[in-house]
Amino acid sequence: MVPREACPQCGSRWYKRNGHIHTGKQNHCCKQCGRAFVRNPENQLITAEQRTLIERLLLERISLRGICRAVGVGRRWLLHFVTAQVVFRKIGKGGIW
Repeated sequence: MVPREACPQCGSRWYKRNGHIHTGKQNHCCKQCGRAFVRNPENQLITAEQRTLIERLLLERISLRGICRAVGVGRRWLLHFVTAQVVFRKIGKGGIW
């Protein structure tokens, strides 16, 4: 991956080192907006195929931890995804709750 040359939020090139993240990578902090970020991120993007697979596994009532292990996503991401799906479906049916 290409290292970031600027803050991902405001685009400022004025940042400082700010400790390390839990994996040991150097963390940086933008001096303009205060956002913390890693210059060399190794994010895994969840593809559309993985999202549809997760939706199918949720409909099959597989446990959340089982889905995390099978698909290779984090529990925190999966919980945010499930919450967003529930809210989206309830708002789409005409009511918030």
